[in-house]
Amino acid sequence: MFSLIVLFVAGPAFAVTVPDLYEASVPVTSNRDAAFVDALRTVVIRVSGRADAAARLGGALNNPRQYAQRFGFTSDNILQVAFDDVSVDRLLTEAGLPVWGRERPATLVLLNVTTAGGSSYWIDASASSAEREAIARAARVRGVPIVWPDMTTQDRTQINADAAATGGDTAALLQTASRYNANAALLGTARSDGAGGLSVRWTLASADGTANSSGSLEDGINLAADTFARVYSASGTTVDNLTVEVSGINTLGAYATTLNYLEGLTVVRGVAVDQVLGDTLRFRVAVRGDAATLRRALALDGRLVPATALDTQPQSAEGLRFRYQP
Repeated sequence: MFSLIVLFVAGPAFAVTVPDLYEASVPVTSNRDAAFVDALRTVVIRVSGRADAAARLGGALNNPRQYAQRFGFTSDNILQVAFDDVSVDRLLTEAGLPVWGRERPATLVLLNVTTAGGSSYWIDASASSAEREAIARAARVRGVPIVWPDMTTQDRTQINADAAATGGDTAALLQTASRYNANAALLGTARSDGAGGLSVRWTLASADGTANSSGSLEDGINLAADTFARVYSASGTTVDNLTVEVSGINTLGAYATTLNYLEGLTVVRGVAVDQVLGDTLRFRVAVRGDAATLRRALALDGRLVPATALDTQPQSAEGLRFRYQP
């Protein structure tokens, strides 16, 4: 019940829905009250996408049990707690922090490790290694869905170690990510730091461009979380009412799928059908954020695509126009 999903099943390049953003499992090291504080601290960082979220909440963290929906303690003294999502969202909003929804980009992790002896190897889907475990733990903490490659011959040719050392080619990284149905690629080149640890250079490639950082294994996940949170999070205090037209809806199943999809998006506060024009439906959509927030959320998924090139631009008076993609 308390395991954050960090892998997703192959298929269309849809965003990954992370179901347990508001849940945490933490060890009871000193006392149970402190464990509740640690759990809430973990959740607010994950939900806001801000590494400094807990520090900005100040005294609001002092009574974390009031936000708990259910909790329990395991036989080895681990607190497992699920917090109420509405209460946590309100807590973040009142502190001026954003909310990053459950629909998040899937990120392909490409990690090349060079040993002290000079040999190198890739971490792949079949590897069981300390490097992979460290990255997976960080992904669970930040709520970043990740997928590991098979590192086929095609992968190794397209993302070779020499290219990785210079940050890789963005187009090649995105093409590789697409083969694994991921929205982005996180490329890391790790080398021994001489003290038994690794120093890693990270490059994140996505449709919004590239971002870079250097540091530990966990810093790659932090780079992805920080970057995506800036793009996809929204202020809980702002609600915009938009007109959204979706064409290509010519069956009852397509209508139901589109309506349920829009209503299920975290940034959407309400959906109403305004008009039916042949195979085109016009919806009134209340969005936490603005038109750009909704457009970015839809871009993560393959179900609704811009109807024209104009729909990649800021909203016009006619509203947003999309086409249903079965």
